[in-house]
Amino acid sequence: MYDTREKAIRDQQWILNAARREGLEIGREEGEIKLIQTLQEILGGPVLDAAVFHGRSLEQLRAMTEELRKKIQRQT
Repeated sequence: MYDTREKAIRDQQWILNAARREGLEIGREEGEIKLIQTLQEILGGPVLDAAVFHGRSLEQLRAMTEELRKKIQRQT
C-alpha cells in the first residue's frame, strides 16, 4: 500500500511539473509574439494578428524577432 501511495504522489508531481513546463513554454511563445508585433509597429509596417503566429515553434518566432531587429538596425 505504501508503494502504491508513493507512486501516486510521484505521478501527481510529474503531471504538475509537465503542466508547469507547458505553461512556461506558452508564456515564452506569447511574449515572443508580442515582441514581434512591437518590432513590426516600430518598422511602420503592418502588425500581424497573433493568430498568424500560432503553430510556429519558439525557434521560428525567435528567428523572426532577430530578422526584425536587424531591419531596425539597418534603418538607424
